[in-house]
Amino acid sequence: MSDTPIAVLVLDDETRLAEEIGEYLESKGFSVYVADKPSKAFQIIHANPIQIAMVDIKLPEYDGLTFLKKLQAEQSIIETIIMSGHGDMESVIEALRLGAFDYLRKPFTSLELEAAINRISRFLDVQQNYRRFAKKCMELEDQIYSGDDLIGKSPIIIKIREEIERAAQFPDVSVLIRGESGTGKELVARSIHRKSNRSSGSFVPVNCAAIPREMFESEFFGHAKGAFTDAQTRRDGLFKAADGGTLFLDEVGEIPIELQAKLLRVLEDKRVRPVGMDREIPTDVRVIGATNRDLLEEVRQGRFRKDLYYRLNVMDMYIPPLRERSEDIPELASFFYKQASLRSGRLVEPLDETLFAILSQYYFPGNIRELKNLMERIVILGRKPSERDLMAWLDPEHCGCFKTFSEPGFNDPALHLDLPVKKVSLRAMQMQELNLEQLERNAIQVALQTSRGNLSAAARLLGITRQALDRRMKKYGLQ
Repeated sequence: MSDTPIAVLVLDDETRLAEEIGEYLESKGFSVYVADKPSKAFQIIHANPIQIAMVDIKLPEYDGLTFLKKLQAEQSIIETIIMSGHGDMESVIEALRLGAFDYLRKPFTSLELEAAINRISRFLDVQQNYRRFAKKCMELEDQIYSGDDLIGKSPIIIKIREEIERAAQFPDVSVLIRGESGTGKELVARSIHRKSNRSSGSFVPVNCAAIPREMFESEFFGHAKGAFTDAQTRRDGLFKAADGGTLFLDEVGEIPIELQAKLLRVLEDKRVRPVGMDREIPTDVRVIGATNRDLLEEVRQGRFRKDLYYRLNVMDMYIPPLRERSEDIPELASFFYKQASLRSGRLVEPLDETLFAILSQYYFPGNIRELKNLMERIVILGRKPSERDLMAWLDPEHCGCFKTFSEPGFNDPALHLDLPVKKVSLRAMQMQELNLEQLERNAIQVALQTSRGNLSAAARLLGITRQALDRRMKKYGLQ
């Protein structure tokens, strides 16, 4: 625990007993406050950082159970010890159900009091260590993501950097980040947080698709101890965890429609009501949402609330897929390759321009995440990947790259597979006479070669239907 003594409130209308408890606890190094009725106790609580409350069941004004309910309703972090007489066991059981930590049956000895206080002090110590550990994890995570988050010099990336700077200047405004999976939406959200005046607060990411709908309120808004069957401890919730910082709602379009109104209300009112409590708690959180869905279409289909869409979309950012900024692929590949090399502790040969040229022609359906995984595979392989390696790793339906393998510089003849079409290089095509039918025939051959004989994939590469490809193959005698 910290050097600051634990503050204990003793609430008992038996003044002499309360004073004796206070004197004993002060001799053990605790800071003690005494109250003889609930109204006075709450005055003390509101003015002092009380951590432990010892509460008698029988009190003036109202009983200890009612006091406990009111204490829980204030979202207090105070842990309670119930004091009761011999005939109050039903009340004790109810108090434990409501969230009391422990109980002492009157009359109790100083040893029993010391044992109860030690138990609750150890619990508070564990809680404090957990909070310290969680904060340290957040700080380390922020350090990992510090620096220039976005890699690349393409006009698109330059524009996104400008949008990040603009979003960071308005730290209370909601942002909606759109883009395919794997494009780096969370990285952009972290960069907005880090560059804003909320950077001293926590960045709390949450995958909305992974939260069961029955746990939505508890996860986001928190709950009181005993609020439902499995609520054995109090939970603050994600909004509380992000207080003063940023809450990142990944896949926000996955939130069930019936729960979206609750999220909208929090965004509008800046207050949350934990489950099992009758008091709303102020919250100071910037919300950044992200989605790979077309939310406007979801609104039209009645699967996403229009008011929530416009509340989230105060600032709109679109993160393009990797195929739309292929000029950044060499720099991204080199960065991920170096990262993977450092993690593995292996010395591997540097990537070459031929590989960059091949990767720049790949569609990358998995976007940056797929490129990162590919670089890790190359490091694990421990050598420059062959044509067969890349053909096994890359989706042939999204390749515009294997057409270069027939040219010098990145060729392993022993590994070429026998395909049902003759290999044709781009250079050979360029040297031929500009005859329209011959160019079309050669284009079909290159598409078939690139797709390794997959007719559907070849048709997509050519931008025609499968039936149109069949007709042209018959026309030119291609099998």
